[in-house]
Amino acid sequence: MAALATPVKAASPPAGTWSSVVGAMTKTGGASLASGLLSLLATKILAVELGPSHMALFATLQQVRQTAVTAGTLTGQTALVQGTSSTEGRARREFLRTAACLMLAASAIVCGVLLAAPAWAAERSGLPAEQARLAGWVVLAVLPAVVFVFLAALLNAFGAIGALAWVQLAAPAAMALLAYPVARNVAHGNTSAFVLLLAGTSLAAIVAAGFALRSYGAALRTCFHGEGSWLHLPAARKFFAISGSMFASGLFSSWAVLTVRARILNTQGLHAGGEFDAAWAVSMNQAGLVLASLQTYYLPLLARTSDPRERSVQIARVLTVASLSGAVLIVILILGKSTVLSLLYSPAFAGGERYLRWTLVGDYLKIASWIFSIPLLAAGNMRAFLAADLSAYAGFLIVSSGLARWFTAAEAASIGFVALYAVHLIFCGSYLWSRGEFRPRPRTAVVWLGGLALIAATSVAFWSPA
Repeated sequence: MAALATPVKAASPPAGTWSSVVGAMTKTGGASLASGLLSLLATKILAVELGPSHMALFATLQQVRQTAVTAGTLTGQTALVQGTSSTEGRARREFLRTAACLMLAASAIVCGVLLAAPAWAAERSGLPAEQARLAGWVVLAVLPAVVFVFLAALLNAFGAIGALAWVQLAAPAAMALLAYPVARNVAHGNTSAFVLLLAGTSLAAIVAAGFALRSYGAALRTCFHGEGSWLHLPAARKFFAISGSMFASGLFSSWAVLTVRARILNTQGLHAGGEFDAAWAVSMNQAGLVLASLQTYYLPLLARTSDPRERSVQIARVLTVASLSGAVLIVILILGKSTVLSLLYSPAFAGGERYLRWTLVGDYLKIASWIFSIPLLAAGNMRAFLAADLSAYAGFLIVSSGLARWFTAAEAASIGFVALYAVHLIFCGSYLWSRGEFRPRPRTAVVWLGGLALIAATSVAFWSPA
């Protein structure tokens, strides 16, 4: 549909070349770096003012919100991007409208459950009994987050990669601005301010996305005011064909993380939980910095490529670039684990170093496993995608639970983090190999294995005592 077309800049490098891979990382990488720095600033303020125990409470509320958003969106962001990108005219309108109705209904159900049974949600997540009411208040943060997921998917589908990258700055910027007043409120006993912080960041993101979508006003009017039904069965089937597997895997993974975190909080308390959360967040954020700079480029590229050999070339290029940047970043973090925790949080979080030494190793595996999993989405191999996720998080649960006999719950979970991405990497890599969609060239294999060897050697050399 012409209204949805975006102008093509003559200076843009051809899709799939080395320059386009690096260019996409540069375009979104700057915004990702800025977003990460703002998030780190907000976290630093909260950590210094409140300490590990309150940070564990905040992280638990974030996990409750994330689980609720997973259910409320039916994990449909990728389905929205792929469905919108692959349809035109009336089919596109009906797909978008149907997806919006499905997300609205799912969000209503999720919020109803949280409001009706906050004590149940608090028990499942490990929230202290005296803070159980906050599980119900989380609905204030869930609804705007669901709206933002929908708007961000539209920007991605319309090809607004640069705009989407900068929209991602809104939430961390709002969190950085609100962090200090929220911390002071929490320090005086008003823990509900944490929920308002989560809600405020999502609202800021909605406003930013709305401004970015103004350039697509004609396309949006055509999508939501043109001909076509609002709840179309074939469109719903298309949506669930992609989101169904992701929904199942998203719920299972969120439940697995909630279960493991609840065990940590119940057996070691909020202080240890805060230390673990600090290590987990450092790992997730630094790996996310590499992956976020590729995600809006990589999936559409592979979705437009049907030749297995061409897919193999593109996967190898992305893996090579991401492995180089990821290995350098991880080695730097390994060398300065204690300094990183002190700078990003406070000296009170020093105990997180024993967990970070494990999760940083898992991060390198995570980068490769993510790169191998996206081709499954691009090709619509949702059964394989679901099997990979379920196997990985099952491994995470099994290792975390089994090793808790010999390690603390938090350290067992950190080792489980490595197992999670090792299983996921092996599964996705084997699947692509069996279908002839990935045959690494010698250069790619040398770069990835060299990065792994460097990280392993550095980690062993600087392995801190427990």
